[in-house]
Amino acid sequence: MHVYVSVLRALLRQEGVSILQWLYSNLDNGTIGYHEAIHEAPARRAPEEDRIAIELPRVELEHLPQAPLQVAIAQVRFSAVFAIENRGELSGFQQRLGDRYLAREQSPPRFGALGRAATPHVPSLEQETVWQFEEPEREWTISLSSTGLALEAARYLDFDDFAGELARIVEALAEEFDPQREVRLGVRYVNRIEDRRLSGKNGVTHFISEQLASPVGGELGSDLLGSLSELRFRENGGTLAIRHGLIEPRRYLLDFDRFAEKERQFAPASIVKRVRRFHALIEQLFVWSLSPGYLDELRGRAG
Repeated sequence: MHVYVSVLRALLRQEGVSILQWLYSNLDNGTIGYHEAIHEAPARRAPEEDRIAIELPRVELEHLPQAPLQVAIAQVRFSAVFAIENRGELSGFQQRLGDRYLAREQSPPRFGALGRAATPHVPSLEQETVWQFEEPEREWTISLSSTGLALEAARYLDFDDFAGELARIVEALAEEFDPQREVRLGVRYVNRIEDRRLSGKNGVTHFISEQLASPVGGELGSDLLGSLSELRFRENGGTLAIRHGLIEPRRYLLDFDRFAEKERQFAPASIVKRVRRFHALIEQLFVWSLSPGYLDELRGRAG
């Protein structure tokens, strides 16, 4: 018996199956057939970076002057650089930004950290200093702290312009303060559709695609008073969050947040490349989330 068990254990080890797994498998089947057991290797989960939750067709979205964008944010968080807490250490970084940006008094970011819900900022006792530099003409804001850098835009004509500016300020951060490790990267687009038709006959379904608006417009009807939902998907080693809903009778929120929390070397070129990839997915989601009729309105094609 001992010899039989030893041989069985050796054979099962080759197939990646333990004796207990083999016994349980065959007890469930009502058999003691070794041949069936060795072919039931345990399922292996795919590496996290290979799991893709969202698959949408590529889009090339032209500039939409009437787009409901409230703010676009790209943010990188890094290992702490405590020199940034000192106002006197910021002159070099400010000079690299140029005369277009005006320094403001330190204040909390408008939307907090990416990956968190868009809730009002609540200061903490150990809150880090956030230095802000604003460009009034384009309504762009740079926020810098000892652990993070963000670029916010209330509007822009072309994403390449936004990405180019991000590349410039991330490079300035690297040259002035040399952060060693990136710990988090995110891109977030907050859209708010404000229209009296949201409280009309078709309401939400006039603006939002059937896939996202469901079950509104179906058996439950279209007379929606309010809603707020958050969906989170695993996406290529990171997370995609979609927050949406009728937050007021005539205001609908579409909040797309793509972020990754993985420590790696702080490399400006890699950061900008991944921001472009995050943005491409969010742009696809934006088009997917809207009804064809409303998207035509934004494009100026409504009949």
